[in-house]
Amino acid sequence: MPHILVPNPSKTIISSLKPGDFSSLFEGALSPALQERIKASDFRYVPLSSEERDRCILFILQLLRDPAVGKSGEHRQSEWERGWLENLELVRKGDPKGLIPRYFDKYDIVRLRGEFVKVLTPDFEYNMLAVIEQWLFEKYLSDVKSIYEFGCGTGHNLLRARETNPHAKLFGLDWAEASQNIIMESVKTGVLQKTVGRRFDFFHPDEAFLIEPDSGVYTVAALEQMGKDFVPFVEYLLRQKPRIIVHIEPMHEFLDEKNLIDYLAIAYYQKRNYLWGLSEYLHRLAGEKRIKIYEDKRTHIGHVLTDGYSVIVWSPV
Repeated sequence: MPHILVPNPSKTIISSLKPGDFSSLFEGALSPALQERIKASDFRYVPLSSEERDRCILFILQLLRDPAVGKSGEHRQSEWERGWLENLELVRKGDPKGLIPRYFDKYDIVRLRGEFVKVLTPDFEYNMLAVIEQWLFEKYLSDVKSIYEFGCGTGHNLLRARETNPHAKLFGLDWAEASQNIIMESVKTGVLQKTVGRRFDFFHPDEAFLIEPDSGVYTVAALEQMGKDFVPFVEYLLRQKPRIIVHIEPMHEFLDEKNLIDYLAIAYYQKRNYLWGLSEYLHRLAGEKRIKIYEDKRTHIGHVLTDGYSVIVWSPV
């Protein structure tokens, strides 16, 4: 795991996230199964000194000025294809890490409750996301007949969908062909069951692809890549009328531009042309009585560069 900075844990008070911390962040009670997941995960971290915090901020500012840090968008489809091909090769070799995208745990700093902290264990960010997913999937997807992940990549999030709903038919959709091949390999080896992989392009929704009745849909840091071009996909979902739609995405609307740490995330969203305006658009639809919003909050959990796991849950009316 690359280091931005390395505080000395022996001179720092070590903290660890417990079920009560997540219950506070999510503003609700946690199921026994979710509490057990948290207890089984190693969520040790230490705070940063003022000097270390400054070095972390400087690292982000340098990235914001780096011309090599490009914008997301439709033009990057071939890059995602190449990236998932690398994961596919690992999956074919039986490497369990093949299902985990390489952008997880890239740095040893994460965002927690609006501040930076240094993590002391590998897979910290990945495990935090797993907790968020299980919380939402238990609440909204545990009894639907079919579950669709749009922008599924390696299909690693589908593992949590299967854990919380053992009976649903799963669909992993992505614009990269390598993604569908990873799903096929995972089904072949028994890692996933009752799962179908299919190509789907957010930028050009396939109206012929019909979502089955009594279904749930979710996205996880996938609409992130769309900038302001998410409207055709949302309108597609409105016409398809799944029972429930869950988004776990970076959403600038939840951040405070008067807060330095949040401001840096907003600047990074703009630098990368990340998702912009989804929450505002969905609230406009709710005001027009076209949708109903059930969950709308910031989890205060994120990557060093982004507060990337805000949540909005809705359904067509």
